[in-house]
Amino acid sequence: MEFLKDWITQIIYIAILLIVLELLVPSSSLKKYAKVAIGFVIMITILNPLINFLKGGANIEAYVFKNDYFLKNINIEQISKEAEKQRNNLIVAEYKKRLIEQIKEKLLNLYEIEGVGVDVSFIEDLNDKEFGKIKEITLSFRNARRVSQDSEKIAKPTEDKKFNYEEIKKTISAFYNVPLKNITIKEE
Repeated sequence: MEFLKDWITQIIYIAILLIVLELLVPSSSLKKYAKVAIGFVIMITILNPLINFLKGGANIEAYVFKNDYFLKNINIEQISKEAEKQRNNLIVAEYKKRLIEQIKEKLLNLYEIEGVGVDVSFIEDLNDKEFGKIKEITLSFRNARRVSQDSEKIAKPTEDKKFNYEEIKKTISAFYNVPLKNITIKEE
């Protein structure tokens, strides 16, 4: 490709130079001879690589060995490892996203909570047998109230003044098998 780029660049430079020379020719009788000469120069410039190739100037083996050397130096294993690393990062990110969504949904089904925020810390090594095991959960929300189970109505606000956050901790702890001490609740 470098050859093609050089060839096109050479043609452009010569064309610009010849156009300038054509503009400098004063007489109209000389202009037609100048145009013929300019045409020959451009044609020779365009055909020069083909002429060199026919003379044996182009070394095809050099191009082949150059490409072969390039292909051998590409470290396929390194590229593969990098792709696997990116894939694993995507898997971990998606797992975390879904886990957070699941916790939010569970909380919203059981309680009327505004501004739910969930942060989860878990074992992110895919090669670990305990991949996905939750280490710590941090919940943040405001105005928590328990949803009544029988009528699906929200408990009265007077009952909510002393809302017990331990109940939320116990629910999350039991469902995700996380020790109570590793669940933190922040009310905003």
